[in-house]
Amino acid sequence: MTEPADESATTETSPAMNVLASHLVLVAAETAADGETRVRQFFDRTPLVRYDRIELTGAAVPATDRTFQTKLRQGLDENHRLVNHFIEELGGAGCSTRQDLAGLVQGYQSKILHIIAHFLDGFIGVDSAFYNLVDDSHWLPEQTAEAIKAAPENFWLLALDGYSTTPKEAILLHR
Repeated sequence: MTEPADESATTETSPAMNVLASHLVLVAAETAADGETRVRQFFDRTPLVRYDRIELTGAAVPATDRTFQTKLRQGLDENHRLVNHFIEELGGAGCSTRQDLAGLVQGYQSKILHIIAHFLDGFIGVDSAFYNLVDDSHWLPEQTAEAIKAAPENFWLLALDGYSTTPKEAILLHR
């Protein structure tokens, strides 16, 4: 992953960068800098999502900050909203029972199911609004919520944008 480029240095031969996805990431770390390093290493190593550049969109928010719980809840709520949206979309495409799953047409319908499965199994994707790097999850297990309460100085939220040359050229899934 490269560091943000100097926008003034863009030339005609440099492809334009577009925001492909935005994520709010929960990380356990002693400092904000350590948290950023862990997040960058995660995106460097994950085979599921590739960005040409990752840019933090604000300061890391420690769990000791009064806005932490609100931001965390908003991220979790957005994931729930997205999952429900995809479930509704799948239903609108004709899948309303478990038995309908076996007859899904490969393509749009199966892709929706694939996205839903990633939210449930913990694999990050471009649709992930919130990602819990502590548990490799889109949710917040009770055990982690308790750990945050017990040692809030060790948990951070980082908001970031993932950039790609163009969405058409982005490498989204490597499996």
